[in-house]
Amino acid sequence: MDYWELRKIVARLVPRMTQLMSSNRKTDQVREKGRKRNYSQFNIVHNEWRKQERLLSTEEINSFLEVSVRASACPMPFNMDVWDGLVCPFACIYCYANAFRASLYTAFFDNSKTMGFRHCNPDYYKREIDKMLPYRELPFEEKKRLTGIDKAFALDIPVRMGIRFEDFLKKEGRDGVSLAMLEYLAEIDYPVMINSKASLPGTRSYLKALSENKGGTAIHITLISSSNEILKALEPGAPTYEERIQAMAELVSAGVRVVARIEPYLFLLNDDPDEIAKYMDDVWLTGVRNITFDTYSYTAQNQGIRQSFINAGYDYDRLFMAGSDSQPLGSLLLGKFMELFRDYGFSCSTFDLGNVPSNDQSICCEVGDWFKGGFSYGCTVMAARYIKERGATHTSWTDYVKWVDEHGGFLTEALKQEVKLLWNLGGNVAYSHRWAVGLTPVGSDSDGHIWTYSPETDYRETLLNSTI
Repeated sequence: MDYWELRKIVARLVPRMTQLMSSNRKTDQVREKGRKRNYSQFNIVHNEWRKQERLLSTEEINSFLEVSVRASACPMPFNMDVWDGLVCPFACIYCYANAFRASLYTAFFDNSKTMGFRHCNPDYYKREIDKMLPYRELPFEEKKRLTGIDKAFALDIPVRMGIRFEDFLKKEGRDGVSLAMLEYLAEIDYPVMINSKASLPGTRSYLKALSENKGGTAIHITLISSSNEILKALEPGAPTYEERIQAMAELVSAGVRVVARIEPYLFLLNDDPDEIAKYMDDVWLTGVRNITFDTYSYTAQNQGIRQSFINAGYDYDRLFMAGSDSQPLGSLLLGKFMELFRDYGFSCSTFDLGNVPSNDQSICCEVGDWFKGGFSYGCTVMAARYIKERGATHTSWTDYVKWVDEHGGFLTEALKQEVKLLWNLGGNVAYSHRWAVGLTPVGSDSDGHIWTYSPETDYRETLLNSTI
């Protein structure tokens, strides 16, 4: 069964939600929790009333490097926050980050409404990273004894920019904060990977900083469709299709690994056959050979986001039910969708656990062959790949821990325990390798489940067949 056959079946299973007339209501994505205003508390010691406020720094992000909260699943969990803001001006209607940030900031701070864009302090970052440079020269066994960001840095796990917020907006083009960090990382030959929708990285100063980094540079450019009509509706503030294609070509020419990113995959929205054909032709001509994908996150189950899709004329309920509400069905659709691009010649991978065993690279960001340093092997994506590589051989937790240790070990002891919980079907099951096609628990020992890989059956297709 190819994608087009599956698409027809699912289109029959998941009914259309027809609108007789447009509601066109306010989207109201952001539910601001608010705080008490003009609240004072009497200080007995000083015999005076004092205004009680919690103020957010509106100019600077008081943060540093971090190991992601998703490190239990991700092999590249080393993050650097450069820019932040209450609302991203790209205004992507499928993005739930704006709603999350606004809810968080308005709940805990009194001055969030005055916040525009803020950024990290590059001088502080540089001073603190300079202190960590000796870690990179340690013997491998000593690096393994480190923990957290020190260990990630020592192992040369690529640092990621643009995870929480777009780091290459127009204001960045004027202020050059991300550029300063890219130039510094190039000076110390430290590998970096960027997530972005912007075309700014394809301009001269950024190309220079990226191309001169001997540690390696890569960029995921999110481009979910070749239709400017769809892009304008879904990403009204982002660069056009042509601008992003041009940026891809410039970056490839400069020697940067460019990975096209189709995230989210949206059932019956960004899967038109003619638009896919144009996308593949145009992206291939830029020199890009790698694409990464993902389904629409279940986290996007938000009434404001739903209304935004409806206002744009799209059937949110149908695409969400098919691609997100049922993890197995969404995973099956995505896997078949990826095959279209794979057949064209692209190397394709995804963070979707169901399809991880069939990824073309073990590192789901499609950079495993590009960066020469380390990755975080202590996570469920790598656990799924390890079990798959061992085939029918029974794989215990002890086997897996030994393999992880050979590649640097877990970044923290807490992370090790979290992954072990997922190994034994506990924890946040959304990020468990239990979803991976072919992985089957076949026994247990004192550490829990023993796994094997058997690709003959696909539980997702079994589920679909039982439905039709």
